[in-house]
Amino acid sequence: MASTTASAATDRTPLTSARPSTDRRKYSDDTTDGLPSGKTQEDEPQFNIPGVTQADFVLILTGLWSATFLGSLDGTIVATLLTDIGSSFEKSNMASWLGTSYLLSVCCFTPIYGRLCDIIGRRGAILLALSLFGIGTIGCGIAPSMEALIGARAVAGAGGGAMMSVGSIIVTDLGGDEVCSKD
Repeated sequence: MASTTASAATDRTPLTSARPSTDRRKYSDDTTDGLPSGKTQEDEPQFNIPGVTQADFVLILTGLWSATFLGSLDGTIVATLLTDIGSSFEKSNMASWLGTSYLLSVCCFTPIYGRLCDIIGRRGAILLALSLFGIGTIGCGIAPSMEALIGARAVAGAGGGAMMSVGSIIVTDLGGDEVCSKD
């Protein structure tokens, strides 16, 4: 049974648990930060997770946005190539399954990854998603038949849906309560 005490949120705890309190001490007069006396950390921009610099923050967001873009692109780009792919495998009657298998897999795995983030952590979930997406994409490239291509698209969809949902969870964690709950 889960503990009823609120513990600090880590990459393995649910988002609803209490966040660690940040130290909002006033700077002393002899600081070298250039902040005048009486200024607090609330007056300067911060990235809500200790140790995340602005460069790291931008790098993390760039990676997440790239992964989300590739997952979305993979879901839409095949629609323009359905007839060509179907005719090259001489199975045009199965061509509609290429888009359907990817989107069905995205819809099935997106909610699962929300809970998986709580179980194995954010890093583990995004790495699993990227691995599945990469394996599925490579499988699409080397598929010898239409059936293998449809299966590889389903595997890529399992990773693609996760990249979008886990990416949103990570961005919410980075932004913190101050960004997400503006009244």
